[in-house]
Amino acid sequence: MVHRVVHQHHPVDIHYSLEDVDPDPTTFSSQLNDPDEDVKVIGYPLPEREVWVLYTPGTSGTVDDLSAESDPEELSDELDEMDPTNRVIAIWLLNFLTEMQEEEQELGNTLSIYKELEIEKIPDAIEQVDWEGSITDVAGRLMSNLILRHSLPNANHRTGITMAQAYLEAAGADFKMPSTITEEYDWRAWVQPYIVESKRILTVRRHNLYFKTLQDWGCEVVRRKHAIDIPLSEYELDMHYHEAWEVYATMHEEHCIGFVEDVAARANSLKLMEREALSKEDFVGFLRMENQESQ
Repeated sequence: MVHRVVHQHHPVDIHYSLEDVDPDPTTFSSQLNDPDEDVKVIGYPLPEREVWVLYTPGTSGTVDDLSAESDPEELSDELDEMDPTNRVIAIWLLNFLTEMQEEEQELGNTLSIYKELEIEKIPDAIEQVDWEGSITDVAGRLMSNLILRHSLPNANHRTGITMAQAYLEAAGADFKMPSTITEEYDWRAWVQPYIVESKRILTVRRHNLYFKTLQDWGCEVVRRKHAIDIPLSEYELDMHYHEAWEVYATMHEEHCIGFVEDVAARANSLKLMEREALSKEDFVGFLRMENQESQ
């Protein structure tokens, strides 16, 4: 049977994700036969030729596992090395991760992890933010760059949305978005398409060359975990991966700004699209007070 869909995450175990593609069935034989290699391979009979996809594992477990293995001294050292303003933002993010874990536990759930905590990426994300423009511009850039750097082990979209909310509140917004954990149905219904498209953009950004190769061999759709389809014809794939890294980062930032503008419009707060943005220093002052209140 000819296939036109290739899975970006292994269809049986989503902790394994696409690492390489090749039309030669022997390319990955040495890894498959090596007992020290933890890999999976699937052959896809595409219209132009059969292609083999190599899947490798990421981190699995729960935030409880992460907490048990974390070295408090090492984490403290990483925080101490940060610029004071970036440290405030990093601490806010860690506090938010703890709050999410507690809320999930209250609901009888566990917060899974898909990667290691990389707190050192937070300053990189913040330094990429342009603090000029409107309130919604900067809120969207904050959201985008936190998601792009993917510093937390899970819930980076929830974190990005909540950081945007915090910025709007610091800038004087007179409304509050629903919780990203216990959101109402109408909230989920219109937010979810933004999150899905964000994940599509992030995936294409990482794998544009692999996806271009798959497209050349007849693949029409790459399917992420949780049944998120990426129609390859809707994205520009034929570019150097360095160029794709920049092009899709810009697209993602514009996408997140659009999300925040939609939030403001739905809350009848269009003035946030026109008012001058809050400075980084003033926003950090707002977060500093929130951090103190949470202690």
